[in-house]
Amino acid sequence: MSSGYFSLILREHGAEERARSSLLSGTGLSEQTLPEASEITLGQQLRQIRNTAHLLEPTWALVTGSRLNPATHGPIGIAAVCAPSLRDSLAVMTRFSQVRSPHFRLRAHLGTAEVRLVPEDRVALTAEEQRPLLDIVMLSTQAMLEAILGRPVQEARFELPYAPHDYTSRYADWFHGSVHFGCREPAIVFPSRWLSVQSPLADPVMFDAAMQSLIARERLLYDDRLLVARVEQLLLKRGARLSLRSAAALLGVSSRTLTRRLGGEGTSFQTLLDESRKARAVLLLNDPALTVAEVAYTLGYEDAANFGRAFRRWFGKSPGQYRCAVAE
Repeated sequence: MSSGYFSLILREHGAEERARSSLLSGTGLSEQTLPEASEITLGQQLRQIRNTAHLLEPTWALVTGSRLNPATHGPIGIAAVCAPSLRDSLAVMTRFSQVRSPHFRLRAHLGTAEVRLVPEDRVALTAEEQRPLLDIVMLSTQAMLEAILGRPVQEARFELPYAPHDYTSRYADWFHGSVHFGCREPAIVFPSRWLSVQSPLADPVMFDAAMQSLIARERLLYDDRLLVARVEQLLLKRGARLSLRSAAALLGVSSRTLTRRLGGEGTSFQTLLDESRKARAVLLLNDPALTVAEVAYTLGYEDAANFGRAFRRWFGKSPGQYRCAVAE
């Protein structure tokens, strides 16, 4: 996926060196390498989302989502606002949403009275990842609709699947329509008559150029980039004991095919496994109730010494030294 959102979050919330370091932690990216990385994996983006949730106040996603305008979404944003009408814009957003952000897809139900625009998760997300990502998606879609309508979407209804929480009252600061919590699915609901609204930014030349770019990216997306994200999610859900053979079976491909396709994306199952182990090792070592041997076993190492050697290779210190440094 594009590194643009990653860079935006880092720039928006990483004003201090310590904050930037926290936001980059465990992503495999650095301030030096990020400018060269036009594309990142979904796993790297999700790790940054988790880092941000730990670092900032819970309203960070609302602030970030409110800063996104159509231009920040690249070709999909350009195509959406340059399309002839809102109906055409919805066709762009529902077809190509996963090209820009492979974790979700927009689904539209065009009723006689109302339109329901539903963001659907394409990969398994934790609660820590799902809420901020959904808030960002809803707010950025609101901005897209308002660019076409030329006014705030006060008649729209925003339905969220999670229960009211500590900062529920703050949603009115960013959402321009009514917000409802505890709904059966996330959705943006608005009057069907909006579909015929002509975009004030309609531009056939820009629309065609953006569409050609999206079609080319769509071809690239299927299916190898999504495959990397799916392996990362399997490792997150099943732990570091997942084997290449098991992962391949769960994905419906052979071990050889999985190895080849991951290689085509510049990675390997072992690399993804190591990244998963590194992230979980730090998390588990922060729990003083677990011994180093227990952490090693949880991560799939039968011998704690092998875990110790791997940890030194990753972080330049032993697990025990890491614990002492954290405790200081």
